[in-house]
Amino acid sequence: FGVKTMAAAKSLAVLLCCGVLAALAYQPTPHGVLVTIGSTYQVELAVQGKSAFRVSVAQNAAPVQIDSPIITVPEAYASFTVQSSGNVVGIMTTFGSVSIDSTSSQLQLKDGNGTILTSAQLLDNPSGSANKDVCTNARQSTDISGGTRVPRYPDGLSGQTQQGCCSLCNGDGNCTTWVWADNTHPDPSGKNCWLLYNVDSFVPRAGRTSGGTALVSSLDLHLGIKSQSTKFFGAGGGHQTVMSLTATSSYPHVSNTEFNVPYFWTTDGYSAVGVTGEANNPHTVNNYDASWNAGQNVLWTFAGTQADLYLMPAATIQDSLPVYWELTGKPKVLPRYAYGFMASRWGWANNSYIEDMLTQFRSGSYPIDAWISDFEWYTPQPDYSLPDSGSPTFVDFGYNNITFPQPIPQLKHYHDDLNLRFGGIRKPRLGNTDTLNMARQRGWILSQSAGGSGGARNLNYSIPAVRDWYASQIAHFLPDGVDFWWNDEGETVYFTFFWWNSAQVQALAAYNPKKRFFTINRSYSPGMQRLGLVIWTGDIQVSWESMQHQPAYATAWTLAGTPYVTCDIGGFSGPDDPADLLARWYQSGALLPIMRVHSDLSDRPHFPFLYNEAAANAMRNALHLRYQLLPYTYSLAHAAYAVGTPLARPLYYHFPTDNRVLSITDQWFFGPSLMAAPILTSSDGSTTDTSRQVYLPAGTWYQVQYSANLTAVAKINGPSTITVSNIGLDTILFFAPAGAVVPLAPIVQYSDALPGGPLTVVVFPGADGSFNMYEDDGETNTYTGDASALRTTTYSWSSTENTLRWTVAGAFSDQHTFTQVRAVLADPAGTRISAATAIGARGSISF
Repeated sequence: FGVKTMAAAKSLAVLLCCGVLAALAYQPTPHGVLVTIGSTYQVELAVQGKSAFRVSVAQNAAPVQIDSPIITVPEAYASFTVQSSGNVVGIMTTFGSVSIDSTSSQLQLKDGNGTILTSAQLLDNPSGSANKDVCTNARQSTDISGGTRVPRYPDGLSGQTQQGCCSLCNGDGNCTTWVWADNTHPDPSGKNCWLLYNVDSFVPRAGRTSGGTALVSSLDLHLGIKSQSTKFFGAGGGHQTVMSLTATSSYPHVSNTEFNVPYFWTTDGYSAVGVTGEANNPHTVNNYDASWNAGQNVLWTFAGTQADLYLMPAATIQDSLPVYWELTGKPKVLPRYAYGFMASRWGWANNSYIEDMLTQFRSGSYPIDAWISDFEWYTPQPDYSLPDSGSPTFVDFGYNNITFPQPIPQLKHYHDDLNLRFGGIRKPRLGNTDTLNMARQRGWILSQSAGGSGGARNLNYSIPAVRDWYASQIAHFLPDGVDFWWNDEGETVYFTFFWWNSAQVQALAAYNPKKRFFTINRSYSPGMQRLGLVIWTGDIQVSWESMQHQPAYATAWTLAGTPYVTCDIGGFSGPDDPADLLARWYQSGALLPIMRVHSDLSDRPHFPFLYNEAAANAMRNALHLRYQLLPYTYSLAHAAYAVGTPLARPLYYHFPTDNRVLSITDQWFFGPSLMAAPILTSSDGSTTDTSRQVYLPAGTWYQVQYSANLTAVAKINGPSTITVSNIGLDTILFFAPAGAVVPLAPIVQYSDALPGGPLTVVVFPGADGSFNMYEDDGETNTYTGDASALRTTTYSWSSTENTLRWTVAGAFSDQHTFTQVRAVLADPAGTRISAATAIGARGSISF
């Protein structure tokens, strides 16, 4: 029979005491049902929030939902109906259903229309018997870390097939894990089979297949795959993997220039997130032991004896991020200035040098909103050479009197006179001997086995008392005038960045609870986006190849959960940038979510005025585009929070049925209206190329030229591959689809200078289109719950009527709100520009 609604499910507990429902195959729980599988396992099927199911599995105990930084507290829970037929028990909601067979552990996920999305035997051994076939869990392209070889074969074996290797493991009393090498990547020893036990974890490696179990205790769960053409997105990745949008596995970890997450969206029509409670141990280093590998099915491997697997029906990739962010937290909107331009370097020599550089940005009309300093803002010497005992003279929470001899007046000058915010680097560790001794006495320091720089000087931010103390230590910087933090080298354990940022959130809330939080971080774990922060792609090289990877990072990492991705424009380490490379990097960076330059101590800073005139002009032009796009970019940020649409999007996001776009990473969408296709190559390694091929998917496209406005210079029908030539150093190549609507600001030198004049709304004819433009105070969190704190203007273009209409919702208004608008019809046959008119509550402009 069926039990309808959560309240009805709860009422069953009354009957259970009297044995009335003793024959039932389940017990009700607050948000679902608990099912016993064999003699060993219990599985809870539950709703999580409004769009996810939670499948919690435990050995020899009833599962309890794991408290994890990945998962946010739901605003509400979906109502559900319990369904039971024979051995099969499930829960049904409006967005889908999930069920399990209490005998076989066959798990089935359906969408709201009743279509099966995945079906598989969840458990290897649902009966709980001691015999386990290690051949059933083969992981392609996977090796192991740690472990001990079995005594019988200490040197490995040669000449084995994969089946033969795993069969030998089954027959060896010590073996829990096997590794087999295929012929494509032979081992120098000549061996191709190794039998092991006490293995730490599985890791990706080409040419290897591994199976069995890792860790002292682990739990393997299976999900079905519909066909060999099924694809998986959203794993994250690094330099070697981000050039491919798809993945076949994810072994979650954080590191410099790379991260992987326990998540995927699959073309089978759903998303999955894995959570293990074992990751709360700070000594699991920078890995997170909830991995997945797609072979004949999807094999999830969790450390410990309990796991939570979250399943979310999501028919398309456009459906994936809204449900993912509903589960892990919606990405907070950053302060408006963060969407402008930020200049960073390692090597601000002294306060005079700082003044000179910042003044040249302003005198040269290079728009900028913030500057960022490395070590030298708070210490004259980096801490890399310090011993584990630290130094008695090192200052962790002060100012360097060479760069900041008068910190409060200086910061006030940068704010008031130069209209610049300031962000300072932070490290997750301590350097002062006395402070380190105190922290060690209180058990606040991570084990030296933890990853990251700083040896045994890294704080364990998962401890609430550490966060309280750290928040108190950085508190004085906020009234002093420090605006945001740049968090570096936090890859000590998987969740360090999350808990470290939580301490900084705590400090800001104590100082000004309404002010928006903003930090820049070197790695990401799911859930961080709900705090309000940026991830940068790490210490990348100075090279054309490195620049080519950055758009791929932005789109791949967005699909993994972080919408705000930036990079060190110009590269961090290597030779000084060729001027052409830096100019082209500025151009691509202008069409990424966050725009920021950075450079190593020994490199020429990536500031435009330090390069030749042609390159400097090209960089200024890119900055002008960035600032004219502020109304567009800021609205994309609000849309990410409100409806779950990302800023940087792979072409696949809009054209999922076009197989050609899967391999394209040097073109991307910036919002719905602009497709970037900038020059990212140099045939000689120094001088920029001036031509490139561009693939245009189905539809009508306009090649766009930027010069204080967006002008359509060509109209092309797709699908088509075209070659664009004579792309000068000052030209940023991008395209707009028919029906695109793009709001532009006048050119301003910093974001607080908005509106700076009438808003310009550029429309591209040939199809209807619309765009929601968001405006608020740009500084506070009131937009999250106060309707009067937000103004949304919907601009709608009717191609048949050649008319732009708009309606305004929300009463918000301040000195930065646009009050006038003009329209531009971008047509290659001739650009048409209207007169400016008052926006009011509604209006229209016709051509």
